[in-house]
Amino acid sequence: MKQLSVDVSQCITVDEFYSVFLRALRAPEWHGRNLNALWDSITSDINDVVPPYVVVVSGSGALPGSLSGELKRFQDLFAEARQGRDLDISLIVTRAD
Repeated sequence: MKQLSVDVSQCITVDEFYSVFLRALRAPEWHGRNLNALWDSITSDINDVVPPYVVVVSGSGALPGSLSGELKRFQDLFAEARQGRDLDISLIVTRAD
């Protein structure tokens, strides 16, 4: 399974947060920066990275509170995308930050 590493330790804005995730997924430049767009891309073949894969997030301890909430929403989105689908994707947040 492909492992995609995402370091969010330098993210201050939501746009930066999406940028590091979308870069790891090798999403197209026109990709939206919201949960609906992320849903569309992880449940279809928009990105150059296709399942199976696991996104391993590091640096979450340095995130501002608002981005911590966004990371939780990403985790929930990935979990929901797996439910009832033959979609082998995961998002893991390392706690060694």
